Amino acid sequence: METKHDVIVNNKRGVQFKFTVYRKFTIVRGDSATGKTTLFQMVSDAASSRMSGVTVSCDVPVRPLNESGYLSELQEESGRIYVIDEDFGPLKSMEFAKAATISDNCFLIITRESLSAIPYSYKEIYGIKASGKFHSLERIFPDYETLRDADAIVTEDEDSGYEYYKTYFGSKVSSSKGNSNLSKYGSDNTLLIGDGCAIGAYIQDLLLTGADLYLPESFEYTLLQKDMFSRVAEVQQSIRYPEEMIGTGYASPERYYTALLSQITQNTPARYSKTSLNECYVKDCCCKGTRCEFFTREKKLPEIPGKIQ
Repeated sequence: METKHDVIVNNKRGVQFKFTVYRKFTIVRGDSATGKTTLFQMVSDAASSRMSGVTVSCDVPVRPLNESGYLSELQEESGRIYVIDEDFGPLKSMEFAKAATISDNCFLIITRESLSAIPYSYKEIYGIKASGKFHSLERIFPDYETLRDADAIVTEDEDSGYEYYKTYFGSKVSSSKGNSNLSKYGSDNTLLIGDGCAIGAYIQDLLLTGADLYLPESFEYTLLQKDMFSRVAEVQQSIRYPEEMIGTGYASPERYYTALLSQITQNTPARYSKTSLNECYVKDCCCKGTRCEFFTREKKLPEIPGKIQ
């Protein structure tokens, strides 16, 4: 199932919600009386009766997810967008997280709490913006995609990603050994690096540290953006149109990009491994013997804005 879908929900009183779902997991936050409960109730009314006066327009079915029998439903159904209210009892359970992660559906989750067991992007956390009876979703957090220097640099990765950034910045780089620990290392003049596509549950904690943030989609996505892959059609498609390429079969874009990078570099000098960094990603191409299909004259380690020499 593709993950980009336009949704319009209307009722007979003229109340409208109009938004686009871009990924497998979309989080909607907000205080009371901002319209979150109204959205869920309208979707529920539309699903329960054609006489409710509520219409839902979308290219795939949009349904409420209720507690009763939800595990069986997620196993049996596919190609849907499920809207989940914050009163959904199993929301923070590992049982729900596992079922949703492997399900071939999209989820719009209404909650004020962080869901650490679900890999969602900080870019897919929204508030509801109202203009009279018309409602839309508005991103809460800006992009954090500029790599800068700092006195201390901490990455969530402890393997190839850690080695990669250490090549840039040397001994000032350390690892938090996971995204859940990253905020513990944050302070002024520190740069925290994490996979943006799965760090949504921790974004608020990261911001409270006062550290600078660098949150690309994933480490593998960063590598795929290198010039050495500019002639690989699937890579370029995945970067330009991720919603079409990364379906709900992947728990998060990080897993898709890891699988893609591993697949296209298999049996080549640039073979990718998560556990150990291949020098092809940090050293300029040597072009010994037969030219490698990923040969490039691009400098593998471009200048970093503000880097302290």
